[in-house]
Order: sequence, then structure tokens, then C-alpha cells
Amino acid sequence: MLNILPLILIILPILSQIILGTFSIYKPTSFKFSIISWINFVLQIILSFVAFNIADYNLAKLYEPNPVRCGMPLVGMAMACFFFLFILILIIAIQFLIKRWRENKLKRRVNEN
Repeated sequence: MLNILPLILIILPILSQIILGTFSIYKPTSFKFSIISWINFVLQIILSFVAFNIADYNLAKLYEPNPVRCGMPLVGMAMACFFFLFILILIIAIQFLIKRWRENKLKRRVNEN
């Protein structure tokens, strides 16, 4: 379970943003989009550190009798964390543009009537 846990941890904020962000766009009275975005952004950073530490622990347990080990899996984990942070920011930006487009569309519809 500890082998897949770091990947699950760094994907959770993205899934949360997709689900709750979409819900806040179409039902704006339930959740505020900005609060959900900030929570997921901070959660992505925190869970990235936790996932990196878990991956480091797994790697240390894998090479336990030998103190010398390769650090390339940790570099891969760090790059995955940065990549998923970039994906999260991209999802937030796209959802923000969709939200703004829907608000402008509703304003135009109200002004026509």
C-alpha cells in the first residue's frame, strides 16, 4: 500500500478540484470557487511533501542493508509533484474562465429581458 500511496496523495487535490470546482461553478450557492481553489492549492503543496517523504521512506526500506542508494526515484517523485501542481493550476484557470464566461452569459441574458 505504501508503494502507490504517494501517487494517490498527489492526485487527490486534482480530483477534488475537478469535482468540487465544477460543482461550485454550476451551483454557486453551495461552495465558493475561490475557497475551493485555495484549499486544493495548499493541499497539493502539503500532500506533495508528505508523498515525497513516504517515497523516501519506501526507498530507504527497499535498500535497508545497503546505505548507498540511487536518488533518481526521488527526483522523479519531485518532478511528478511539480507536474501535478502545474496541472492543478491549469485546471483552476480553465474552471475560472468557464465560471466567468457563464456569469457574463447570465448577465447578458438578464439585460436582454
